[in-house]
Amino acid sequence: MNTFASGLSFVDSHLYPDTNNCKKFPFQVKPDVCIYSDGTSAGCNMATTEVVVEFKWSQTHDAFRERDDRASFISQTKKDIDTLGQITSYTAAQLTAQYCTHAFSVLIIQDQARIIRWDSEGAVVTSPICYNTEPHLADFFIITQSIS
Repeated sequence: MNTFASGLSFVDSHLYPDTNNCKKFPFQVKPDVCIYSDGTSAGCNMATTEVVVEFKWSQTHDAFRERDDRASFISQTKKDIDTLGQITSYTAAQLTAQYCTHAFSVLIIQDQARIIRWDSEGAVVTSPICYNTEPHLADFFIITQSIS
């Protein structure tokens, strides 16, 4: 990651819940990766994280699906809804701790990623990005670095 986003710190936070900003939550807020622009090198701090990344290892956990008609783009299985609830709760924690108008997160499932922009109206979700062959995810991190 440092080759194209040297100003960002990608921190493995899956074992370290945010106990400062999220102590009133009835669950632990501990995304898989927190991305910081302030040099943070350990743990989870939703007040300073720029982007939250969540990894899932099976397509059965993809909260979204490609629309082929007027059906919802939100998947309806229990695992998918659980994933959606998880990433939504991380975003709610981030938006609460930062008092900002929007937040970004990345959902990575196997070799595909989705970038999600959250705000008070809802979320905008990209189509799956095959990050091994398409530059869009790297481009997102480069842009994030330049505006942080």
